[in-house]
Amino acid sequence: MDNILQLNEFFVEGGRQEMSHVLLHITEPSTPEEMRKGYFFAICEINNAETKYIAKLQDLIDKAENDYYELADEGGKTSLEMVVEKINQEAYSLLKPEIELHCILGAIRSPEIIFTFYGQPELLLFYKNRQGIYQTMDLLHDDADEPKNETTQLFSQLVQGKVSPEDYLFAGTPHIIEYFNRDRLAKIITTRPAAQSAGHLERVLTDLKNGFSFGGLIIHLVRAVETANSVIKKSRPMTQGGSTASLNNLFNTERGTADTLSPSLLPRLFGSSSPQPVQSTADNTINKAKLPVAEINSAHLKAHRPKTAAETERSSSAEMLAAAGTTALKGLVAVGRVLLWILIGLYSLVYGLFRNFILLFFVITNYHNRRKTILENWRRGWRSMRENMQQLPTITKMLLFAASLIALIFIASLVYIHYRQQQVARTNAFNAAVQLITNEKNTAEGELTYRNPNALNDFQAAQNTLNGLACLSVEQKNTCSSLQSQLTDLGSRLRKITTVSPVLITDETSQLQGATITGLIKVGTKLITYSTNTSTLFIYDLLSKQLTALPTGITIPGFTAAAVPKENDYALFIYGQKNLLRLDPTTNNTKPIDITYPSDAVNITGAAIYNRRLYLLDSAHSQIYRHDPIQTGFGQGSLWLTSSAPDLNKGVGLTIDGDIYILENNGHIAKFTSGATDPFTIQGLDPALTSGNALWTYNGVDNLYVLDGSGKRLLILTKDGRLTAQLMSPLFQNPSGLSIDTASQSAYVMDSGKLYKIALPTP
Repeated sequence: MDNILQLNEFFVEGGRQEMSHVLLHITEPSTPEEMRKGYFFAICEINNAETKYIAKLQDLIDKAENDYYELADEGGKTSLEMVVEKINQEAYSLLKPEIELHCILGAIRSPEIIFTFYGQPELLLFYKNRQGIYQTMDLLHDDADEPKNETTQLFSQLVQGKVSPEDYLFAGTPHIIEYFNRDRLAKIITTRPAAQSAGHLERVLTDLKNGFSFGGLIIHLVRAVETANSVIKKSRPMTQGGSTASLNNLFNTERGTADTLSPSLLPRLFGSSSPQPVQSTADNTINKAKLPVAEINSAHLKAHRPKTAAETERSSSAEMLAAAGTTALKGLVAVGRVLLWILIGLYSLVYGLFRNFILLFFVITNYHNRRKTILENWRRGWRSMRENMQQLPTITKMLLFAASLIALIFIASLVYIHYRQQQVARTNAFNAAVQLITNEKNTAEGELTYRNPNALNDFQAAQNTLNGLACLSVEQKNTCSSLQSQLTDLGSRLRKITTVSPVLITDETSQLQGATITGLIKVGTKLITYSTNTSTLFIYDLLSKQLTALPTGITIPGFTAAAVPKENDYALFIYGQKNLLRLDPTTNNTKPIDITYPSDAVNITGAAIYNRRLYLLDSAHSQIYRHDPIQTGFGQGSLWLTSSAPDLNKGVGLTIDGDIYILENNGHIAKFTSGATDPFTIQGLDPALTSGNALWTYNGVDNLYVLDGSGKRLLILTKDGRLTAQLMSPLFQNPSGLSIDTASQSAYVMDSGKLYKIALPTP
């Protein structure tokens, strides 16, 4: 025997939309596929909001309804759960502290219900206990551990459960409870038919006339005595509800829904934000000839019918044609008026200038002796005008003076009105730009919460809008300053900028004698800096805290690259573009060693040692050489790149962890795996890397470290190119050398002759 679903609506429009407004949305499925999805419903109360906010919320509900019926359950998630996630990502701007919002949004999939909520709406279940006495369960507020609404998302949790026959589910706006407490509601709803209960609530709330709007649903499931072939019965016609009329037909797509609940089995799932999805079985298959028995009493009930592609295209085309026609007509009228006034003005100006020029020419040249006549005419005209003014009656003079004064006042008023219009237009444009910046900033903050890669684009759009905004008055300057401060903070979080405090280890300036430090390596407990314009090495011992200038005695001054093996038992320096100098860190002795290249006229600009083998970057031939160690140095290198490589003539550094990374002086990083090019792109970095001084990594190290001297920053990247942090300091001038000590989680940076130590962020 089937059960009968009774759904009864009550709705009261308070008459003061800016103070309180209620949206009641109920959707009835119309196809077998939609019947399996159940009934979609939404009840929202909005206080202290403008019409455009209400319209935006209504559009959001309409979109949620369409998405609910169009999306399929997948991946352990119901379609409603996917809809809620989408709402939370797109509707962050609806959360405003000055607007009070209470909302329930859900679906009834017989015999289960799943819903989410925001604010403090009322959702009560009246069910019979074992003694047959109705009890009340508050589905939203009874749980002491109920999570609070967060300001970063609209709907923070989903609740799911079942209902039994003969129970009542009451869903309503929060102000109802101020006039009907829960006990009174229980008595009204459980002691009379549901339709009478809804009518009684509507009459009492209508008589209040306090400006507040009210709305809600009473859902009841009773045992049926009719046959299974009963059809849907609607006791009230599908006409537009009060909330729709109050917005001048703006929300004419509000609809109704109904299904069943079971109190004794309703799980208290408020501690979980991701409930188990409703399982679809063969028993849920809807027979089109056997629809559920229902008695629906609603003025907001309407079957779901999504727009077809043809309808959407026709509607868009009609709107575009109408808008284009109106714009064209207004443009033609405006152009015609402008042309007419321009022609009249040009005629008057040209005629007056021509006539006076001719008369002036006659006066100057005395053409045909007409000078005296013209001057006499001018004097006569002036005397005539003066005599006429003197002969005018006093009242006429007063009227003429008043008319002249009124004309002056009128002209001044026009000028002032025009000025005020321009000022108001500028103010409105400023306020609109401020609102746009605020919306873009809020969107970026919301996307940052969800780690959306578009957050940086929205931030840059907000910053560009603010940069182009004219802040003229003191108030506008304060507003712009506040927005800039907020954007600066947001930009730091988006760009992952961390301001560090470097510790000065030593200042080598006094010993450099004009040399410019270009590189830094660490071997054992010694930090060694080198330059391209001197053959002297500068060694700082971390244990003794002593700085030593070590002459190497080579005749070709300057070093272009250096490398240290993992064992820290020696250091290599490249000089003269291809020669090797070996340093013993225990004795500080140096000596040139042998090496042979597979090409002539090489230019070595990068070096690294991995598994005792030496890897060198030859920027002249865009090639990487691998050299095995021999007794006197290193043997002839082999070509490591197995395929044609991109142009590496701008390469300034090389590091290796099994894969090889090449840093170019334009900031580009090339990656090679097993001798072949491996695409590598830096993601999420702003400003982009346009130069580079040094980079470092090694096997077993998670990150890639890049020193950007011109950008005065140290970048930490994952090995797939994602930005982890930007370390910056006001002490940085032009950092040029970098060494990483993973054991102490420290970075050593050489900057303008000063050696700094920086603590690296912990993972």
